[in-house]
Amino acid sequence: MSTIAQAQFLRIYSPAGTTLHRWQSYFTSSNVSLSGGDWIPQPFESSGITAGQTGDEGGVTLTLPAIPRVIDAVFAAIAGQHLWELTVYQFTPGNFNERTVAASFTGSIVNSTSTITALTLELGSALEPVGAQIPPRTMTTRLIGKGCRL
Repeated sequence: MSTIAQAQFLRIYSPAGTTLHRWQSYFTSSNVSLSGGDWIPQPFESSGITAGQTGDEGGVTLTLPAIPRVIDAVFAAIAGQHLWELTVYQFTPGNFNERTVAASFTGSIVNSTSTITALTLELGSALEPVGAQIPPRTMTTRLIGKGCRL
């Protein structure tokens, strides 16, 4: 029986496509070079990626530590309507070069809660989510008609 690992990578970028942050939560002691950039270690957890044919995706929840780097990125993301792209890679431990994409999700912040130690962000791709605490976003091709890719 072989062991399978999953690594989560989170890219935050502007509506124009400029990458602002590249974070990964698997390799805790070093940066990872991937897709033309360095992904820095930043602990976070995600949940909620599901497959669906309707395109609504149901959203993803991210939990991140409430540290200045994360807080600044969240405030900038809300103000600038930044997109968050979560990619989950599956691979054999020790051989990240032979990875496959297990899941991918792109959305923007539709709701958030916080404690003294953590920020919980709800990411969604619906243009006007019911009950959202943040104003609706503008239409982009990344948010329309693309269901979760598994």
